[in-house]
Amino acid sequence: MTNSQKQTSPIVVWCYGLGLILLWLAIPGQNVNQYLQKEQQQYARSLGKDNGIWIINNGQLLYSKIVFETGVQSFLLKHTTPDRKMGEGLATTIEFFQAVVRNFLTLLQQLFYRIALLIACFPYWGIVLLAAVMDGWLIRKIRYHDFHYTSPLQNLWSRRLCRWIPGLFLYLVMIPLPFPVWLFPIMAWLATLSLGWWTANWQKRV
Repeated sequence: MTNSQKQTSPIVVWCYGLGLILLWLAIPGQNVNQYLQKEQQQYARSLGKDNGIWIINNGQLLYSKIVFETGVQSFLLKHTTPDRKMGEGLATTIEFFQAVVRNFLTLLQQLFYRIALLIACFPYWGIVLLAAVMDGWLIRKIRYHDFHYTSPLQNLWSRRLCRWIPGLFLYLVMIPLPFPVWLFPIMAWLATLSLGWWTANWQKRV
């Protein structure tokens, strides 16, 4: 296989990116909570006070059910809390890991806020998803029964977009930076359209 034929899997790139995010959380003095607060302020400013409160409340509810009530938070904090009997060097090391854990928990909280935002947009986003997939499926059915030509190039690029755009969407959901609120629904919309295009450009079976 030549170098031009080799392709990097989006899953591999996504795993490398996730590793970089986790390393970024370990930077000394890094405080992810400030980014979380900025994003919370954007919800009310961009979507209205009532919608902002709904997103924050439901994001906190998801965090409480999945992270707090399951004991994940207490387990992580318990095993990264220094003991008085420890030496100074070991206690300093454990405090470093505790800061990383707190940043990680804040990242999870931000992730659940963004999930709540997508849930709030789902009535509109879901209609686009259903329409795009149905449109793609009907176009493919028409092409399957007549003599329309299905371009291999369109098939190739539709598959690539359907692999990379959802991956980029997951990156944006995970990255702990205060992105504009509208960016996440737009990326979900683009991922939906790429899925519809991919459905329309499945190759015919001979």
